[in-house]
Amino acid sequence: MSAPVPPPLRIPYPPPIVVKVGGSAGIDRAAVASDLASLVQEGERVVLVHGASAETDVLAASLGHPARTIVSPSGQQSRRTDRRTLEIFAMAALGVETFSYVELLKRAGTQPLGLFGLLVGRRKDVRAVQDGRTVLLRDDYTGRVEEIPVSLVWKILDDGWIPVLPPLALSPHGEGLNVDGDRAAAAIAAALGAKTLVILTNVPGLLRSVEDPASLVASATLEEAEALAQGRMKKKAMAAREALEAEVSRVVIASGRVGRPVSRALAGEGTVIGKAVAAR
Repeated sequence: MSAPVPPPLRIPYPPPIVVKVGGSAGIDRAAVASDLASLVQEGERVVLVHGASAETDVLAASLGHPARTIVSPSGQQSRRTDRRTLEIFAMAALGVETFSYVELLKRAGTQPLGLFGLLVGRRKDVRAVQDGRTVLLRDDYTGRVEEIPVSLVWKILDDGWIPVLPPLALSPHGEGLNVDGDRAAAAIAAALGAKTLVILTNVPGLLRSVEDPASLVASATLEEAEALAQGRMKKKAMAAREALEAEVSRVVIASGRVGRPVSRALAGEGTVIGKAVAAR
């Protein structure tokens, strides 16, 4: 007897829009939630991933464990995530950001679902330059998303919920991990077959000069975006690469400080990054 033929993989239609909202000060959470609710009411499926950097810094200072940064051998700065910092990060991410978005989305008439434990990650080997030497930080809880339960996310979307995800993952051994929100959103967009990844931040988009909002780059190829990216924008360019290489059609980096931020980004406001988009 021949082996049974497995059923075809069911892909949801329409594919979802994945939105990453930065955790910087000045982001208009209410505007984001209201806009997402409008999109859902128009028939769109959306997944929201959020950051928590500003709230973490405030909470860490108030708890007597102020935020610290490390510099990688390549010169990139990132948060130092020892165990106590991870716990404070989780308090800010889950207790403030996830809580706030779930509350606002519910008030806007949708069904939000805050989710921690959905993303599976692997702890990274974190190296930093200290006193001129490169050292391995064995007590750092920074990770990378490696697995997403796609069928479960599709069921959640099919049932009418908006998944709200913090930038936290669990390792297969049950270790909590701080993961980069932009790259986590890129992984989710790729896994769900999203056509667009929207990254909302506290600036209008990718700027030729970080001090001049009028120097906005309206569109760019991936290579151009990577060449122009500075500071924290480098992680967003990295996320854009990972999304586009996984067949996400476009990544839009735009402001989260304006009304209807997601709709405006989908309409092309901000910086549209694609594999073959000409800069202007």
